Amino acid sequence: MKARTTIIMIGMVLFATLTAARAAPGDERFCGGSYDGWDRDVMAASAGLGGALVSLASGTDQTFTWNAANPALAVLTIEAEDPAGTITNGGAMRVTVPAAWACRFDTSVSVTYGGDAAGKVGAASFLDGGRTLNIPVTADFIAGDTLTLSGLKLLDLALCPSGTQWLELDFTGDGTRDVYDGNSLALTVPWPGGSYDGWDRYVLAESASLDATRRGTVFMLSRLMRGSGCR
Repeated sequence: MKARTTIIMIGMVLFATLTAARAAPGDERFCGGSYDGWDRDVMAASAGLGGALVSLASGTDQTFTWNAANPALAVLTIEAEDPAGTITNGGAMRVTVPAAWACRFDTSVSVTYGGDAAGKVGAASFLDGGRTLNIPVTADFIAGDTLTLSGLKLLDLALCPSGTQWLELDFTGDGTRDVYDGNSLALTVPWPGGSYDGWDRYVLAESASLDATRRGTVFMLSRLMRGSGCR
């Protein structure tokens, strides 16, 4: 009986200790990592498994049609939550179009910097035929630094398959992607349709038809007549 009482008391003490150590329900949070599906609404900042923690975000998901001439991209934000000595003077950061798409940046535009790290980078330039935006670093980034990029546009979306992709960021300067954009780019390819084919009701301002000619038929008849000995 004495041993049972002792066990019960120990259990009550442990329960009380654990209850006291718990935060209030409103403060409880799962300390997940970036993009693991748990930290979107409950974490003030992303958590990584060691190393540098730098993010790229457009702020909103964007959708384009395949025949858009040179659509503008939303303002991009590079946030160095904890650069861990990876973004330093003499280095470079590179933003690239999705690897799965054959589009490129419009190299005729001027990129405008913003954020508290705008004075830590030099003039941007385009590499790889316009697929990469190169940002030279002129001063070390510290924790909490942000850099915004305005003015970027895309070209050659007609060369890309429909679907969803993401811009990429190399912040270590080794030529490989370190993080994806936190927001997506989607490409749609609406079927234009023709007259009375059932597809043009909502996507065409007026119906369209095929330009059929008789040239092919005349050519085929001419070949048949020649083969039969007719002149």
